[in-house]
Amino acid sequence: MDIIFIRGLKCETTLGVYDWERVSLRPVLLDLEIGAALMEPFEHDSTEGLMNYDSISKHLTEALKTLQYKTVERLAEHIAHVVLREFQAPWVKVTVGKPGAVRNAAMVGVTLTRGIKT
Repeated sequence: MDIIFIRGLKCETTLGVYDWERVSLRPVLLDLEIGAALMEPFEHDSTEGLMNYDSISKHLTEALKTLQYKTVERLAEHIAHVVLREFQAPWVKVTVGKPGAVRNAAMVGVTLTRGIKT
């Protein structure tokens, strides 16, 4: 399967288990690998069937501002669902990183892989 990717997408969302984490938007970093639905862009330098990186990035950046989840795991699941359903991707790998969440670690997070069930 051919894959397009978006790495290091900076977003803000309400995310955390503790009350103090949930009082304002906090940064998260997203890495996405998205299965390409069609071969046309790869074979013929065509925009037919092309995944629009900018549309996906803008959609997620805006949507995350309105979300409120306690766990990184649930946020990642939501993002995967959006990419699969709204952008008709057959497969997606989502990594959500929470910078500065753990002392002495640059970032913690989760990676999950999802595909359309047939």
